[in-house]
Amino acid sequence: MDIYEYLKMDHAKVSHLFELFEKSDILERQQQIVSLISKELLVHAHSEQETFYNYLAQHSATKELAEHGKKEHIEIEEQIGSLNEKSGKNWQQAVSKLKEIVDHHVREEEGKIFEKAKEVISEKEALIIKEKMHYLKGEFLNWLGNQVQKSAQKEKKKPKSLKKYHKISQKETVTSHPKLH
Repeated sequence: MDIYEYLKMDHAKVSHLFELFEKSDILERQQQIVSLISKELLVHAHSEQETFYNYLAQHSATKELAEHGKKEHIEIEEQIGSLNEKSGKNWQQAVSKLKEIVDHHVREEEGKIFEKAKEVISEKEALIIKEKMHYLKGEFLNWLGNQVQKSAQKEKKKPKSLKKYHKISQKETVTSHPKLH
């Protein structure tokens, strides 16, 4: 699997999560799905920026595309940040806006960006970039896991604040989907 297939796999995973969100009418489940979408997008964007787009930025033929991709990643991150400020119908609309931004980015990336990238990235480099991105994603996920663990340890000292967390039945857990493993 090269970087292009790897990125498409990530894109498909997020697309599937958006589909699950749209099919759900249970607020707690939607919140859980959006949390997964946010995590996937942030980890994807940061690792892609450090590998794929950094490589493209080094070549005059793809430098502008790399800058454009970075701007779109920033837009996605800002939209994710805005989700925390919204509630009710405004939150639903903000999630829809996030999906629009992501869909636009994916179409551009899998279209003209991949096309141009293949002109400057050899097959061997495409494999190496994929491996680097995969490694970085693991590092980012470990870091996030540590942050969650630290946060959970602080919450143990405040039992009343645990009420804000919603329990979802095992049957409705998104992580049971095979594409997410």
